[in-house]
Amino acid sequence: MSNWQIFPKKAWSPIGKVLSGFGNGEGVYKTAYAINADAGSFLNGRVSAYIRIAGNRPINGAGVICRANKMYSFVAFHVVTDDNSPDLYSVRLVALKYGKIQSLVGLKHPISIPNRQFHISLQFFSGEMIGEVVTETETHTLTYLVPELPFPGNCGVVRFYGSSVTVQKIQVEEIKMKPILPEEDKESEQPTHPISVFLSHSSADKKTVLKVIEAFKNANISYWVDHEQIKFGDGIVAKIEEGLQKSKYVVVCLSEKLITSGWCRAEYGAILYREFSGDTSRRVIPLSLDGSNNSNGIPLLLSDKLRADFTNQNNFSEFIQFLHESSK
Repeated sequence: MSNWQIFPKKAWSPIGKVLSGFGNGEGVYKTAYAINADAGSFLNGRVSAYIRIAGNRPINGAGVICRANKMYSFVAFHVVTDDNSPDLYSVRLVALKYGKIQSLVGLKHPISIPNRQFHISLQFFSGEMIGEVVTETETHTLTYLVPELPFPGNCGVVRFYGSSVTVQKIQVEEIKMKPILPEEDKESEQPTHPISVFLSHSSADKKTVLKVIEAFKNANISYWVDHEQIKFGDGIVAKIEEGLQKSKYVVVCLSEKLITSGWCRAEYGAILYREFSGDTSRRVIPLSLDGSNNSNGIPLLLSDKLRADFTNQNNFSEFIQFLHESSK
């Protein structure tokens, strides 16, 4: 049996080739999950399992998860007892961020699951999720494009509301992908970056970003920012890719307004993919514009990175000094 990491502890029990889950989990949804540590952490792949729900609770729910970590954050594809018809199940795709559920999409109509046994799978590639539930009588498929930037994590199984379940034939496989950003010139052993900083920000934060730029200018730190580099008639994507290619650091300006910016996710995402693969020739550095630690303004993928703080004078001065010295 694989090496399972159980959350909370003792909420699952590996017995031979069967994984049994029983007892309450944690939080409002009484969540309990187990991730396959042997398979490792990755961005793209597929997880599947055969699940049987005991049906000893008024509300029952179970399924598979991907991109999971130890902080109750993951994407789950699962079935759950329908609110209006206890004998039927709703099929849902949800994201958990530190234990808080964000519903993404679900089948329009609840389904019947004879004997409460089903095969469930979730394929995830970049932001695209494809979930499939197969019962004794029919197959149901759900496809959705997740708005949150893809992040690496483990795969496994989940149950909600203290449901008792047994799981068999769990399979996890990684799907390899190439970085979005074009490869460096292989003839050059050390990539050169004539620009120190690529500024990734929401246009709604432009007023504050202009103050950051002023600090860069005073410290002679070269930078790339869209409103200075992209002119009328320019190809936006081509100009952004050019800026990323030439820049050593991608500084992501954090604020609650950033979450709604698809452009920003596309900009720093390509560099992060490379970092996860061990390529540190470029790095992403979060810069908090308002000093807030509110998770609503911090993309999950950037949550464990050391942030610079524009509102803290000493911290921001150290950040400017770091950029100045590294650009020499």
